[in-house]
Amino acid sequence: MNKRGLAFMMLLCAVLTLAACSSWSSPSEVVVSTPSSSPSEQPTTAGAEATSLPSPPALPSAQPSPSPSAAPSPPASPTPEFVPPVHFDYPDAVRGIYVTGWSAGGERMSKLLSLVDQTDLNAMVIDIKDDDGYITFKPEGKQAEFGQPYIKDVKALMQTLEQHKVYPIARIVSFKDTVFAKKRPDLSYIDGSSIWRNGNGDGFINPFLKDSWDHNVDAAKLAAELGFKEIQFDYVRFPEGFESRDNVLKYSMGDYKDKKPVKFVQEEKDFAEATKKYQDDLAVLQSKLTEAVNTYNSAQTDANKKAVEDAEKSISELKKGMPHAPDFSDKARMTQLRVDAVSDFVAYAKEQLKPYGVRVSVDIFGYSATLPEAPGIGQNFNRIAGSVDVISSMIYPSHWSNGYFGISKPDKEPYKLVAEYMKAEKEKFAMLPKPPVSRPWIQDFTASWLGAGNYIKYGKAEVDAQIKALADAGVREYLIWNAGNSYSEGVTYIP
Repeated sequence: MNKRGLAFMMLLCAVLTLAACSSWSSPSEVVVSTPSSSPSEQPTTAGAEATSLPSPPALPSAQPSPSPSAAPSPPASPTPEFVPPVHFDYPDAVRGIYVTGWSAGGERMSKLLSLVDQTDLNAMVIDIKDDDGYITFKPEGKQAEFGQPYIKDVKALMQTLEQHKVYPIARIVSFKDTVFAKKRPDLSYIDGSSIWRNGNGDGFINPFLKDSWDHNVDAAKLAAELGFKEIQFDYVRFPEGFESRDNVLKYSMGDYKDKKPVKFVQEEKDFAEATKKYQDDLAVLQSKLTEAVNTYNSAQTDANKKAVEDAEKSISELKKGMPHAPDFSDKARMTQLRVDAVSDFVAYAKEQLKPYGVRVSVDIFGYSATLPEAPGIGQNFNRIAGSVDVISSMIYPSHWSNGYFGISKPDKEPYKLVAEYMKAEKEKFAMLPKPPVSRPWIQDFTASWLGAGNYIKYGKAEVDAQIKALADAGVREYLIWNAGNSYSEGVTYIP
């Protein structure tokens, strides 16, 4: 080989080495009628139902969870140059409907496609990992055992969506997972000798454990490889009411067992700074008091007496604002560790999906935006919102308790409920340096379970009212929920 050829080969090797290196990515309580975390689930009476196991399962040490500050390992594949098999453009604003795996792979899909084609709808949220924990098609690899043939030809489905210009969002139901909980009791919660289940018979996997994280991220990667442009994580939380049974159930905390919550770290810092300032200010005022007293003792005039009284008053006022140590009790620690685990999972999932170029969204309780946080289930609105591209609050009017936002019967006033919610969300977004897109879930179903006088029949007018309230608040994106995928006709999707 001549010198020119040798030089070319050396240059090519260097380029390939650099390209290979560049392919690696470095790596959320008030008394309310809480809605179910999944858009599909209606409120139920709290309770537990156990599923018998052959014998009490041991709780081995699970795979360690990365610390909140630790960077996740880079994904092995694909490279940042990943090219999806189908192409979709982000629409002017996402206006979508929910589609189950059964509908996506069945006869109902043609009707849903026609609805989108003939209206201003332009997106579908399709179950890829459903409420039971099944993958809604038959994948290859380690997720194969969880696959169900609801969507018989998922690649053909993606091509159909491409042809119809339907923006595809893959719904991944995360920590509600009966299937995986049965397979891996060590990743779930144990009540006596059985997997704990809620009143609906649903099982859950544990957000403290990285194996639980990766199980959901693997499902999300399947969707990304198919060409879904967005991954939407639902049930990103601990079970409802978990804080009332966290000392009864058996479960592993992984690396979170000995960790100090993020909030504690910040509170300790804030308390130390506030205490130092208080002590410094107090020292200054005490010095002024001493000086005033000495002056008064030398010349007992009315003016000098007033100076002493003023100095004493200043000290008294300062002491009213003396910093108090935060609550660092074990109960508070466990509460905040749940928040850390849920928030860390979202950040981890976002990082792991970067090579695919997909957007990441999360479904979250609507009431989480009205509170500092919902620590019982581990949802902190701003910490989650800070790690995603889109936040989809579930703000169905039926899912708010009577009197919330000062609305006597929220389900009967869809416009007002949505308008009031958006005020709360905007306050949360104002705290973020770069807020995500707001794309709430709204209601297209009748909540008859609320009982006579507490609900109204939902149809075009009620869906229109919710969309109009969003538009009036400056929000153009939304998703419409109906568990049976039967949507009202004649809706004005763009007011």
